[in-house]
Amino acid sequence: MSVASSSADRKNHLVWDQLELGAYKQALQLCNRRIKKGEKNENLLALKAFVLTHIHSPATTEEAIQIAQTLADKTPPTQSVEVLRLLGRVWSNLGPKYADEVTKLWEKAVKAQPHNEELAREWFWGTVKTLDWRGAQKAAMNLQKTYTKRREYWFWAVISSLMLHNSLPADSSERKLFGTLAYRMIAKARTDTPANTAIIPPRAIQTSQEVNLLLELLPYVAPGDAAKEALEVLNSANLGVDSTVGSGDWWGLARKRLDLLENTKDWRTLFETCISLLPKANAVAEANGNGEEANPDDEKKDETKDAKPDAVQQGRGDDWRVWDGFVMAAGKLYDDGDKTVAKESLEKILEHRKALPTGSPRHGDLALVKFSSLFHDKNDGPEGTPTLLEAVEEYFVNTCSKSCCFEDIQKYLEMLEDSEKKDFLKYVEGAVEKLPEESEKQRIDRVASAINFQKFVYLLTISSLNTASPTTTKTITTFITGTLKLYASALSLGSSLLVTDNQYGDDAALLAIMGLIRLYTLSPKDQSPLYQSVQILETLLQKSKHNYQALLLLVRIYLLLGAIGSAIDVYPRLNIKQIQHDTLSHFLLTRISTLLPNDARTPSYLHHALGIYESSRTQTPNMLQLAFERGGYAQMMGFLEFSERVEGSVCRTMWEVELRRLARIIPGLPNQDMSAEVGYKGAVWDNRDFAVIIDCELASVGPYERAFRIGPTPAENWARGFAAASEVSQFLETVAAAGKDSNGAATASEKPTLATDVAGRIAAALKAGERDDEFTDAEKSQLLFAGAIAELAGAAVKKDGETVSKALEGITAELFPKTFVSLTDDEIPDWRQLHALWMGRDSAAVAESLVKFLNATKSLKPAVPKPSITALAEAAKKRKAEVLKRAKSALKTLEDEDAIQTLVDDVLKEDGVGGVLRRQEAVFGGVEQVADNVRKTRNAIVRCYGDF
Repeated sequence: MSVASSSADRKNHLVWDQLELGAYKQALQLCNRRIKKGEKNENLLALKAFVLTHIHSPATTEEAIQIAQTLADKTPPTQSVEVLRLLGRVWSNLGPKYADEVTKLWEKAVKAQPHNEELAREWFWGTVKTLDWRGAQKAAMNLQKTYTKRREYWFWAVISSLMLHNSLPADSSERKLFGTLAYRMIAKARTDTPANTAIIPPRAIQTSQEVNLLLELLPYVAPGDAAKEALEVLNSANLGVDSTVGSGDWWGLARKRLDLLENTKDWRTLFETCISLLPKANAVAEANGNGEEANPDDEKKDETKDAKPDAVQQGRGDDWRVWDGFVMAAGKLYDDGDKTVAKESLEKILEHRKALPTGSPRHGDLALVKFSSLFHDKNDGPEGTPTLLEAVEEYFVNTCSKSCCFEDIQKYLEMLEDSEKKDFLKYVEGAVEKLPEESEKQRIDRVASAINFQKFVYLLTISSLNTASPTTTKTITTFITGTLKLYASALSLGSSLLVTDNQYGDDAALLAIMGLIRLYTLSPKDQSPLYQSVQILETLLQKSKHNYQALLLLVRIYLLLGAIGSAIDVYPRLNIKQIQHDTLSHFLLTRISTLLPNDARTPSYLHHALGIYESSRTQTPNMLQLAFERGGYAQMMGFLEFSERVEGSVCRTMWEVELRRLARIIPGLPNQDMSAEVGYKGAVWDNRDFAVIIDCELASVGPYERAFRIGPTPAENWARGFAAASEVSQFLETVAAAGKDSNGAATASEKPTLATDVAGRIAAALKAGERDDEFTDAEKSQLLFAGAIAELAGAAVKKDGETVSKALEGITAELFPKTFVSLTDDEIPDWRQLHALWMGRDSAAVAESLVKFLNATKSLKPAVPKPSITALAEAAKKRKAEVLKRAKSALKTLEDEDAIQTLVDDVLKEDGVGGVLRRQEAVFGGVEQVADNVRKTRNAIVRCYGDF
């Protein structure tokens, strides 16, 4: 490397450093100084253009376009790959309308050097990194035509054509064109693949990934019945499940075949396919060492000794997906009139179970339960079919100590009659009592079995209780005390566990929490069950520091109580990473700006949660490039779908909205620039995981977690509505803060705009969100307020002073007062009060922005009367005072010593859960520890109200 080039590299690094810091103007200054000194090489000019695209103003954008166009029009074209990459990024930053410029740039360079394979590949990689599938298709077609011996280029062209097909509108004629091209190319590769794999043409299919590419492509572009053609491929000798090519992903292809047979309702073929995949009985027995020596002439044994490797010998058949399809197909054929298949199926299941040691593995046992369920209402199963009650009882006996026991048979238990449910619970209770306790392992197994029994008790006894009464309270309390005693008795078994392990009885304590929350939801005025839950969970987490179920429950309960700071203290212990932010951060961050806006950790957590979306944008192209290089074609559709789901996540917009509200409520916080577009190309995905919390509820009751959410669940309509409302607020603030010319109007280059449809979007989101139950009362009022302001602002843009004045009167007299939800004096200070108060403060901030907007808008005809603007300003000021008054009133209630002592007494009440907390002093800390925790939690709530 020459001294000159080394010096230029160092100077370029200085520019990149400033870009990484976000100091765009300083980066531009560094470029301009060098240019003024006479340094005008292509790389520096391209770098300057790239910097200019980060400074969003008409002048810098125009200059960036001029520089990029000048470099792109050079003859001969630049040969520097680095400059071409940088110019590609410039055009990409300038927006989608310049996408063709990127293609032209590379196409011109490649034509000038037709045998430069590295340059042609760089063109392709550049398009992949920007997800420019039109450019990628051109680049890939150029590669496969120019370098015919490089077989990967053929498949790059196929997948690029498919990606372009998928990216085009459904009614586009080009979509069909590129779909047909992709299909014909992959069909040719399929046709060229011989059954004999000794010699395969270069562009034939040679790997299971290429088979998967063919299968991925068919649903999009195959003519006729895609499922039929896919089955033909999977059954073929050259590419199918049992072919040499397909062997690289045997299970993946086998599962796809089962899924297709199920989707096409070809029950006979599905049944026969599953039969062929299930292990033969004597092969299973020999593998487990408990089968008698079989007759050498036995045909079935001869099958398992076949020299050709098959699914049986490799143990591929004993998979629940196969058993599930097997039983399902048998049931469908039985319903269609084939009675013999049921007898054959039962024999197969019983034969398999007989060949295995008791309880290992469980697939045969569960298959028998599923099979029995087919005849539960018919009572006409083949001879020897156990009743569903008998099957689930036997299943419990064989798997009672396994954590999967409850989940496996939950849905089948719900099919039983009420009398059968009682019989099942009685049988299981007796079975648990009979379990031996001679060794420590037996005692641990007995605890696991007892916990499973308690889960069944909750499912069949507690879950259906939905009305508060003394009898209901007694039933639930008995359940809670029983599970707490079980948890306490199991602690002695965990002395040798690692610090990262959970205690054996933890699930018993979590069941107790379920019972306590049920008590709370039946009588929300009584918060003592929540405080008892806090004590139990804090105790559990001292002994099982990484029990994520307990941590999630504790976060949610602290939020319900209004102890938001305590929830934020617990949250980091979940150690949420990467994509988990999109699926789990909602447990803390939902409505966080109206629960704890003035804690420094709140914006920090929101920014951290938003990081995954930017990370996904940068990582997806890299993952795609790696998949291209390694031939992982079947993974690419998954990568893109994942990227789109993350990009269009409802949580992304929710957290942006929360940050915008924080900036309004808390002086000094920077405004959050947010995208007005919700979702990805109009699609919104809800990626949140609600099912991660333990759940033993009946299917008819619904998820347990739903019972104690922080208000209605914000989703797509909430995101759309408040994103539009944020546009309105941002418009008001921008107009008020914009620089003014001599006439007092915003300068043309900085003139803010407001979309004409924003009021309609707010109204539509509000209507749909009310139907889907997404908004609190305060949020509904806030959106009505924002919609009226949007209409006012639209009239102001048109200089219609009369409409603005009328709208302002309605806002001041009707809508603004309603944005503060009234609270009764007997309200218990919890999350609801915090939410209502901070929403009231937010509406006051929006009203103040509206006042500033009206004062900054000088050219209305007729002008808005000053008294009308003053009236709104006074109303905003009064609102702040009302919020403060209500917060002080809540503080007085929270700090009342008599009320605190009453709460402590309720938590420690001798009759019921309080009695267990008292007597199990070695476990739960006794009276003093429980009282201290109650006061500690109460103080955390006090701090939230003190922040007003």
